[in-house]
Amino acid sequence: MAHLELFVLTWGVYPRRVLIYLHEKGLLNSPHIRVTPVTLSPAIEMLAPGKPKGTVPILALPDGTFIKQSVAILDYFEDICDNPQEEWQKDIATSAKASMRGTDARERATTRDILALADEAGSMFGFACHKGTKLFQKMEPSSPVAASLAMGIVRKNMKLLEPYYEGRFRGGNHDAERVTIADCVLCSLLQFSRELYGVDLLADPELVNLKGFYGTFKERDSAKIPEDFYPGYIKELASVWLE
Repeated sequence: MAHLELFVLTWGVYPRRVLIYLHEKGLLNSPHIRVTPVTLSPAIEMLAPGKPKGTVPILALPDGTFIKQSVAILDYFEDICDNPQEEWQKDIATSAKASMRGTDARERATTRDILALADEAGSMFGFACHKGTKLFQKMEPSSPVAASLAMGIVRKNMKLLEPYYEGRFRGGNHDAERVTIADCVLCSLLQFSRELYGVDLLADPELVNLKGFYGTFKERDSAKIPEDFYPGYIKELASVWLE
């Protein structure tokens, strides 16, 4: 019996954070977690039986309440794996891999550092997409200037993230790399920006460590995507940036 239901848009940047995480954590096929894809209505409303209004991801809990922010969902899963209380939580924890926030205070602080920068970059990139691409031109006011300013923050954060990945995801045994929740969040953003919106956030030649990270992580089973992963009609509009 599934005790948790996760509503997702499988190709959306925020749901992808959680789906990549669940795969890396070893929980994607847990019998206690039901993953329910939503459909998009003509009005771009995300629909699924039992889903409350709002964007995804949304995690439905056994008591009828919901968690509606991707980072909070990641923390929820980490918390129940670290300190399970109910029997079904203990069952999840037994099959889960090690902590993806870090094993000591320093590691956890570093994960929070990276997560904060990646999350802010994701928010700013989303704002830039809404204000600067053809995809949203008929839905809300456009502003290429505002989009450009937001992209400046995104690129600044990429530079701030660069030193955190020095020495990581290098060498031959990538499966031995300890993946964190922050890695899942960052990979989702880099993949989404490049493959859907046609924007390479790592174009700066100085971002050597991040390029190494993404080049390796996108080939992991958790992050691999087929060529037709993103809907063609959306990709066609998303890749057109206004001037």
